[in-house]
Amino acid sequence: MNSYDLLQRGIRKYIYDAGWESLRGIQEASIKHVHNTENNLILAAPTASGKTEAAFLPAINSIKDWDSGLKIVYISPLIALINDQFRRIYELCNYINVPVTSWHGEASRAKKNKLLKDPKGILLITPESIEAMLCLRPGEAKGLFRGTEWIIVDEIHSFLGNNRGIQLRSLIERIKLYMEKEPRFIGMSATLNREDYKKVKSFFISERATDVLLDSSRNPLEVTKSYYESNAKKESREALEEIYDYSQRESMLVFPNSRAEVERLAVGLSRLGKQRGSSSRYFAHHSSVSKDMRLTAEKFAKDSGGELFTICCTSTLELGIDIGSVDSIVQYNAPHSVSSLAQRLGRGGRTTGKNILHFIATDEWSLLQGLAALSLYEEGLIDRFDSIIKPYDVLAHQILSILLENTGMPLEDLKNINKNFKCWQDIEDDECIELLEYLIEKNYIEILENEAITGGETEKLLRGSEFFTHFESENNFSVYSSQNKIGEIPLTPGVQVGVNIFLSAQVWKIIGIELKSKKIYVNRAVDGNPPMFLGDGGNITNEIRNRMKSILEDENYWIGYNENIKEVLGKLSKENLKYEKFQWVEKNDKVGLRTFQGTKINRTLQLLLNMLYNEINYKLDDRETFISGPNIREDINKVIERNFTKYEIFLYLKDNPEIVELYLSSNKYRMLLPDNLKIKYVINNKLNLEGAKTYLGCRD
Repeated sequence: MNSYDLLQRGIRKYIYDAGWESLRGIQEASIKHVHNTENNLILAAPTASGKTEAAFLPAINSIKDWDSGLKIVYISPLIALINDQFRRIYELCNYINVPVTSWHGEASRAKKNKLLKDPKGILLITPESIEAMLCLRPGEAKGLFRGTEWIIVDEIHSFLGNNRGIQLRSLIERIKLYMEKEPRFIGMSATLNREDYKKVKSFFISERATDVLLDSSRNPLEVTKSYYESNAKKESREALEEIYDYSQRESMLVFPNSRAEVERLAVGLSRLGKQRGSSSRYFAHHSSVSKDMRLTAEKFAKDSGGELFTICCTSTLELGIDIGSVDSIVQYNAPHSVSSLAQRLGRGGRTTGKNILHFIATDEWSLLQGLAALSLYEEGLIDRFDSIIKPYDVLAHQILSILLENTGMPLEDLKNINKNFKCWQDIEDDECIELLEYLIEKNYIEILENEAITGGETEKLLRGSEFFTHFESENNFSVYSSQNKIGEIPLTPGVQVGVNIFLSAQVWKIIGIELKSKKIYVNRAVDGNPPMFLGDGGNITNEIRNRMKSILEDENYWIGYNENIKEVLGKLSKENLKYEKFQWVEKNDKVGLRTFQGTKINRTLQLLLNMLYNEINYKLDDRETFISGPNIREDINKVIERNFTKYEIFLYLKDNPEIVELYLSSNKYRMLLPDNLKIKYVINNKLNLEGAKTYLGCRD
């Protein structure tokens, strides 16, 4: 029997009346898989391949009784994606009389109340809304999820390797306690590395096996590559002109790597458009732009009717939102991962069946990194995700959330949380006890006759809606020259005393950092050293860095590059590939090490060098994969001889808590952890000692 004939009559009639020519390949496969097995399912397929219908059609088709409760829970990483998917499935569900409810901070309260009174149909929700419901209205959750049979997680790759994903795993395990039977799961993703299949299959804490259905087809890709050297203000008039030229014949999304760049490009393009009488529309779209302005941009793109538009955006438009007829994507300087590049490319080509990418770089190392990411993408390779090892900070947050949900619980039960919940089974008993003792000491938890309840400090955390989120936070510090505030920058491991930064159209040297007051002190830089880049780079993987080196080593990669790009690559190759093992480089009258290693390995190498003398002598410019300091050639050999252990790193970090704070600056709930667990987290997740030793050639 074919997949179409396996569908209920009402669904078949909808497909016929909607004028579908046929089911897509991934839809055919998922319908048969759900019908023939009881397993969970991961749908790994490119954008615009019909994944949404491939998830919902078999799930809806399997439901026998829609009147016995809420049957399908769809979890999305973005409110905008919920709104987009609501429109896509509402027509089908309305056709077969199945109610669909959106649940997030911007959704109708009346519709939420209607669902709570009579749980039915399909719920579209974010992890944060589930968290809020469990914390503030647990009684509603018990009734709402009782009859659930399916949980669908969209863009599941966006929940891998980060705290938000760990929070979601915990939330799923918690709401399963309210369900009458074990649900089935479907996950959807357009960007998964084959080596990550095992990780993603274990994402669902389920008694069922999980299978992966792969659709490896994708649109043909047409690419242009350009390089223009930026000026002292990190700007390029030539790059702006090229983007403007494309905008006169293509509707497109432009992806820089920071909100500041989004605004600068959007303003620059708008000015050019006004000066030259262009009819193209220009928008900025990022998390700091108001909701109404973001929706205006999205609505115009969807309803443009052929009018040209350009939206300069951050990752807010990276995930699976259907933004309408996008002709091309501009990647402005390098993406931080192949996965991110693939997601961005997926926003275009939905109507034409062809992806068009304009890669424009204004910095030679960004050029090389972007070419490496593009090269890997064209070979069908995606970065692997690093799983978070022992996420103590998320556990601490979930302990407080569980206490809120249950209005307290026996202390002994709380001590066994790592045994009672499978998502926390990697946490050792003594670590769990140490964490609880700290939370009690700091009044996040209060003990009343062997009963644990939330303390006064937890009540402070609950003010507003921020308690329910695990988004990585940008820990901004105010920057002062003398007594004058000149701006703000995010605190990252690269922000160190002695480093130059670019802010307010000036180059400054950092002379002091105060962690408690969140202040950075600077003087005007006069040493001629270039400023570090303050973008939203993220961790760069070894795969990208290795490919960067390969491109410099092998001119076969250069085929098809223009002469300008070849000239830059020739220069980089000559300057950075002089030696057989370690690539020593002279830069600004100093000798440094060009490692071509991932961010975590570079960070570890810098730390080991500074451990030699217990001083911050060595600086890391991770964007250029470059470590510099006074005697690096001799000191690298000393690091190899010392062969530092994890325990020695632990002791060093214990004596230097400001370094730990730098590494954890984006972890929202780091304040819930005692120092020992903070250090363990850093060693497990921010560093890569094994990788660093492999690079150095250390013997165990």
